[in-house]
Amino acid sequence: MKLQMDWQLQRGIATRTNFGVLLIFLLSFPLVLRWTGALSFYGIPLRSPEHTRAILKLCLVLITFLWICSAIAFIGIRRSGKIAWQQVIGGRWDRWQSILRDLGIAMGTLVLMGVIGNVSSVVFGPLQQDSPAFRAMVAQNFVEAVAFLATALTAGFVEEFIFRGYLQRQFQALCGSTVIASILQISVFTFGHFYQGWLPPPGSITSSTFSSAATWYCASFGLRLALPSA
Repeated sequence: MKLQMDWQLQRGIATRTNFGVLLIFLLSFPLVLRWTGALSFYGIPLRSPEHTRAILKLCLVLITFLWICSAIAFIGIRRSGKIAWQQVIGGRWDRWQSILRDLGIAMGTLVLMGVIGNVSSVVFGPLQQDSPAFRAMVAQNFVEAVAFLATALTAGFVEEFIFRGYLQRQFQALCGSTVIASILQISVFTFGHFYQGWLPPPGSITSSTFSSAATWYCASFGLRLALPSA
């Protein structure tokens, strides 16, 4: 595999300074969790009000962190001016056939992601149930469930925009290889999930790999889709 390195990111959608700032911020995620005390829910009795407050704090930190990352990428794309930020998210529908096509692809993707999730549950489920980290992050009441839902909805959009949109394009501009670019952005994506314990990352790798492959496949037909992530 021949790499065509572009250290100046002349083919990128943002400057190398913006790219570097976002990477540093993403890789500082464990420090952010430690500095904010967002992982304080570990060791707290699951049914106690303190656990709910700790979960709300975690979700607030995650949502804030994700939107700051999104803002960094958005600013970089706008200042570069090479493409509109909407092009990273997706194109506009110009006819009803396009709507049906994209909905069909989205539904097919959701079905396959569901299959992947079920297989992961069968393989890793017994081990996860014995994991303190897994048990501590299971919603214990309605408030915690709503907080996790808000976090999941935020992650579903922001992570696709950052990882399969911004980072994929920037890494590809850097090395000139779609495969290497995917491996790099999947590595950064997985790194951000180790706070959940050592078991979630395999699922993160699987879902991220599938999402990246599906995004690349759609892009090869001129389609730009934001696919769900885990």
